[in-house]
Amino acid sequence: MDVVLIGAGNVAHVLGRTLKQAGHRIVAIWNRDLQKVQALSSELGASIAQTLEQIPKDADIYILAVSDHAIHQLVPLLNFNRGILIHTAGTVGIEVLSPGASQYGVLWPMKMMRTSMDKLGDCTIVVDGNNEPTRQALKQLAYQLSDKVTIADDETRQKMHLVAAISSNFTNHMYHLAADYCTQEGIDFSLFYPLIESSALQIQSAYPGDVQAGPAFRGDIGTIEKHRALLATEQSILRLYDEVTLSIRKKFAR
Repeated sequence: MDVVLIGAGNVAHVLGRTLKQAGHRIVAIWNRDLQKVQALSSELGASIAQTLEQIPKDADIYILAVSDHAIHQLVPLLNFNRGILIHTAGTVGIEVLSPGASQYGVLWPMKMMRTSMDKLGDCTIVVDGNNEPTRQALKQLAYQLSDKVTIADDETRQKMHLVAAISSNFTNHMYHLAADYCTQEGIDFSLFYPLIESSALQIQSAYPGDVQAGPAFRGDIGTIEKHRALLATEQSILRLYDEVTLSIRKKFAR
């Protein structure tokens, strides 16, 4: 397929590379900041659209790889009678794309992407389209990028985005706080990597509630109070510790 990238940030870099590796042709890239698009266009063998009007009108896929806010700004300026216009956002509905194309949809990879990544790698891709042929076309495209693909409407996709934030972004923040504490106390955070990896692997074969452990789960008040004493001068972490401990104790009636 011939693909146009609208945007040149993290998502455009990773999806562009992955699509090219899958045998698709990146024919053009547009970005507000032309300096940002130079290296990517050279890498992908794509032309640079200096303006939105210069974007080819005969491509098969147009990917809006921009911020959620920019999607709303750009779509009214687009007009594609051929091909499928898609965005890659988890919480933006597909109907926002209707002014820009007759065929439109979503291809949302559930993964944090960085410009340095050479391919998308293992992740779930969520797709939807404004009609069944479009949904199936995007599903087929997604399966060329990942073996984990699902179709979800706007409401379900927003709920999935919430789950992604809690299970990935929130846990990463906990890792961040733990790593900061280790640095402050002279502890090597890498010593905890096996524990973190083991916990992540467990929930792939068992329901998370069935493998819960720790002092809050056991109702071990003595250990909890020792932890709280260690955090006496770390009030922001202590508040989180108390809230999560209370949630676990309530969940398991401890």
